[in-house]
Amino acid sequence: MLGASPKAKKGATVKFGSMKNPPPPPVVGAAAGAAAAAAGGKVPAEEVWEVRPGGMLVQKRGGGADEEPVNVKPVPTIRVKVKHAGITHEIYINSQASFGELKKMVAARTGLHPDDQKVMYKDKERDSKAFLDMAGVKDRSKLVVVEDPEARARRLIEERRNGHLEKAAKAVAAVTAEVDKLAPKVAALDASVRKGEKVAENDVVQVTELLMNELLKLDAVVADGDVKAQRRLQVKRVQKYVETLDAVMAKNAAIVRKSGEKLTSKQHHHPPARQQQQQAHQHHQQPAAGQTRWEMFDLLSSLPSTSSASSTTTVSSTASSGAPPPLPPPANRLDWMLF
Repeated sequence: MLGASPKAKKGATVKFGSMKNPPPPPVVGAAAGAAAAAAGGKVPAEEVWEVRPGGMLVQKRGGGADEEPVNVKPVPTIRVKVKHAGITHEIYINSQASFGELKKMVAARTGLHPDDQKVMYKDKERDSKAFLDMAGVKDRSKLVVVEDPEARARRLIEERRNGHLEKAAKAVAAVTAEVDKLAPKVAALDASVRKGEKVAENDVVQVTELLMNELLKLDAVVADGDVKAQRRLQVKRVQKYVETLDAVMAKNAAIVRKSGEKLTSKQHHHPPARQQQQQAHQHHQQPAAGQTRWEMFDLLSSLPSTSSASSTTTVSSTASSGAPPPLPPPANRLDWMLF
């Protein structure tokens, strides 16, 4: 062959199949590669290959969640000097942390609320959302923290507003709980009246007064936002219950009136037993009085005609008047005895 060296002619024959399919590179385990990386050497090219179950040789992908990333440098921790009220504080913090995280660490040292702080770096105020490394803060950098009166005032106003809203929310929740307790009573009274049953008027009045008291509590609550919407909802609910109790009172009065009319009609058709007993007693007394009169008449008729006309007239008049006749005068009785 042209261009072939004499050594190539004398040497062994070359197999063309071996040139077409070169042997696969040796597969090195991940642990060995990590050890090599830790030793300071470069990761060999063979580490990026792996054999799949089907026998295919493919390039390795990124490690899973359980595997630690290779060649990832840890985030360094820096030491910054923060000056506040004439006192310098040394704070160790992540170099990629935000100024808001730095404010929290300063608050732990100084007691100044993070929202009341103003961080100055290179004569510029830094935002709480900005990052230290992006602003150029490095190890042993110096920062100044001062108190912000306007921020403090805004924070106090916001806390007062939130406290007021929280108090209003608790008041509305307490009224809601009381109304929930009274709701079954209102439903029970309404159901009884709908069935035509009579209910105690005092019970209706008592429940109505309790609902009115809860309505006054709701009127005293001043709130905004969601608390105001909840308050309005409870006011409508209490008003609905009060209207229901007013309807219960009206229906109960109608039921009482109907029951009174039925009782009056029964008394008209059937007089009471006491009245019947009195009438029967009077009916039995009348024959006894008439019998007494007849007995007295028979006694008088049996007397002789020589009796005085005045006594006869008196007895007859007494008998006709219905009163019991008087006894005969003792003189006449004595005359008869002498006779």
